[in-house]
Amino acid sequence: MTKLLACIDASAYATSVCDHAAWVATRLFASVEILHVIQRKDAVAARHDLSGAVGLGARSMLLEELTRIGESEGRLAREQGKALLGAAEQRLRQAGVEHVALVHRHGGIVETVVEREAEADMVVIGKRGASADFAKGHLGSKVERVVRSSTRPVLVASRAFRPIREVVLAYDGGESARKAVHFMAGSALFRDAKVHVVMAGAADESHEERLAGAVRALRTGGIETSSALVQSSAEDGIADAMRERDMLVMGAYGHSALRAMIVGSTTTAMMRTCQVPVLLFR
Repeated sequence: MTKLLACIDASAYATSVCDHAAWVATRLFASVEILHVIQRKDAVAARHDLSGAVGLGARSMLLEELTRIGESEGRLAREQGKALLGAAEQRLRQAGVEHVALVHRHGGIVETVVEREAEADMVVIGKRGASADFAKGHLGSKVERVVRSSTRPVLVASRAFRPIREVVLAYDGGESARKAVHFMAGSALFRDAKVHVVMAGAADESHEERLAGAVRALRTGGIETSSALVQSSAEDGIADAMRERDMLVMGAYGHSALRAMIVGSTTTAMMRTCQVPVLLFR
């Protein structure tokens, strides 16, 4: 059975993650593992490094009090996590998902996701986490790290779910983009959607052949498909194609992290600016 790993926290994206996971699960007859991670706190930051500013006796009392506070916060975090997991399970079952498992862990989010995804076929995560501010265009730092570290397709959920009727596939002919085409053509996930394939590049025979190959593969899989070869930048071409469409599918981070630091990353730019869910393939 196909298995999804849905990652939730206390952010506003938790409901959307559940709704997107339910959309995938009900179409692929998949089970869903809901993961909530209580993150580790830096020991010095947790006690604000106050211990050296007072005398020995007061220092001992301060550390004892901070220990009690830490234990209380830990219990509260566990109870909050249980409540989140319970609400997520209820929402998924109401959406028609029969097989739901709950996992509650302590540790680092990225490391835990990578560990749990070994048993999953797809990861679903929110665009921003509970610790991120909601400035427009902000992308949660953990999200990018998860996408870069994951070996599974990652569905980055938008703020709210809406029906997926029209999809843009950003295609560059690379390995990760070919994986996306193979997945879409062989999966029931997009059978009732229209897919528009966009490729950025010169209008030459090489680009046209690669674009036509992707279209043929999708149509062979029974997907209604259109295409466009645009001469603008990849970011601009994808942004124009996304108007009035419901999801973006693309290959993720085809270049090194160093290159992305210097010249930027199309993947990060699209995750940050798109107001729709983004399904990414490595």
